[in-house]
Amino acid sequence: MKIYSLINEFSSLDPCVFTLGIFDGVHIGHQKIIKNLILRSRKKYCSVLLTFHPHPKEILNTNKKFFYLNTLSERIYNLKKTGIEHLIVHPFTTNFSKLRTKDFLKKILHPKSKIRKIITGYDSIIGKNRDSSYEELKKISHKYGIKVYKVNPYKFQKKIVSSTHIRESLLLGNIQWANRALGYFYTLSGNVIEGKGIGKMINFPTANLQIDSKKLIPKQGVYAVKINYLNNMYLGMLNIGINPTLEKENRKIKIEVHIFDFFENIYGKKIDILMIRIIREEKKFNSIQELKKQICMDKINIQKFFSCEKKIR
Repeated sequence: MKIYSLINEFSSLDPCVFTLGIFDGVHIGHQKIIKNLILRSRKKYCSVLLTFHPHPKEILNTNKKFFYLNTLSERIYNLKKTGIEHLIVHPFTTNFSKLRTKDFLKKILHPKSKIRKIITGYDSIIGKNRDSSYEELKKISHKYGIKVYKVNPYKFQKKIVSSTHIRESLLLGNIQWANRALGYFYTLSGNVIEGKGIGKMINFPTANLQIDSKKLIPKQGVYAVKINYLNNMYLGMLNIGINPTLEKENRKIKIEVHIFDFFENIYGKKIDILMIRIIREEKKFNSIQELKKQICMDKINIQKFFSCEKKIR
């Protein structure tokens, strides 16, 4: 896959099949669009995907902080796995948002590439003030001899798979639906940083994770997780929260993972935490002893869960 950081960097001698969108999460709905793109490009055309960064919501709605399902590097990695040939990651700016669809096609896209087909999602609305739906895009594209194909939504458990619905599910702690909609385990990645060592004091040492500040953090609680460290997979339990039993002042959300049967020093090392399911919500306990007792129960429940999962397989 060839990667371009601007639309102007891309040009093609061969006719292209083209799609565009944010593709945050590269979920199974996105994958359906990309499969259609690759299918329609087979043998005769090259496949091109145009994505934008930052997300338009981050630029156009500055009053509300926006969180991503994928960091940009994760998105590129996930898109690379789909088999597309050309990926354009174009900066989304306020000026770019003012461009009308007809001008975008006429002045930017069409002169740079030999687009023959455009694949669009069911809800794609592009251009200044979101001025072009599928039907409008079809009319504009027709002038340039470009065919436009719409891909119907992908539904799971009667719910449309979308980046918005996945974000909502993660914030509600519905990790299992989010994972099925993504087509992979939602992952928190980052370097291990030093904590206060409280976990070690109660015989549950934890690795504190520093993740990208714009990455979406799921609902506070205790989770069954798998940990990828140096391409080795371990089981563990993750706590997302403010540690209300132990922390009296610092209310910052922490991401701490206890890795089962693991004794290495991994400060400064990168780990990936694959989120499997929520075990319980975060709770304030009356004492450290009460907290320790609950953590022991959490570990037993998670080990039972993974043991059952293994038997099912």
